[in-house]
Amino acid sequence: MLSAAKMQKTVEQTQKPFTAWHDAIKGIKLLFKNPMIRFALFIEFVSAIAGAQILVNTVGHIKTAFHLTDKYYGWAMAAFGIGASIAAFVAGSLDKTKTRRLSLIIGALVLAITISITNFVGYPAMLVLWLFAGLGQSLAEMPSETLIGENIADNEQGKVYGSHFAFSHLWWAIAYPIAGFTGSHFPGKDFLYGGLISLFFLCVALSFIKKKAYFIL
Repeated sequence: MLSAAKMQKTVEQTQKPFTAWHDAIKGIKLLFKNPMIRFALFIEFVSAIAGAQILVNTVGHIKTAFHLTDKYYGWAMAAFGIGASIAAFVAGSLDKTKTRRLSLIIGALVLAITISITNFVGYPAMLVLWLFAGLGQSLAEMPSETLIGENIADNEQGKVYGSHFAFSHLWWAIAYPIAGFTGSHFPGKDFLYGGLISLFFLCVALSFIKKKAYFIL
């Protein structure tokens, strides 16, 4: 009797890692199987590329291009945060389409364009651009979780949310070194190149959308 109980416990312990791995694989499959969620995840990659430029290179740009102190860096990031907060409040009412594609594309486009021209404006204009960049980032990133909630069965959402969390962080792990590279190798044009890279990946994401599905909002 005791031996049977030990055997059962051993089997259960063996099954737990297998079940966790199976759930992770299933979450990834469900995440990429749905075209709306898959597109939103690709847009999050674009947002990460542009957002990392802001988080990594803003402080260097303010100190080297404008010769300003850390206080001005704080104001710039505050503008970015205010823009993101505003978009978070209004994103749901701005785009009520099934795919949220309008919000995703506009958000990524605004974010990429704003950082592309930052190297060529003064500090006051940069504050305005960072406000719009925050707006763009929220519009580009928020729809993913909404789409998961609306398109994935309740009993599968935990797996998909976990996979989404992992991939969204993977995007930033890729984006940060890119931002560091542009900042160290192209001072004075780091945001320009970061914006162009973001626009390139946005075009790549759009190219994977079937024309028929593209217009179904």
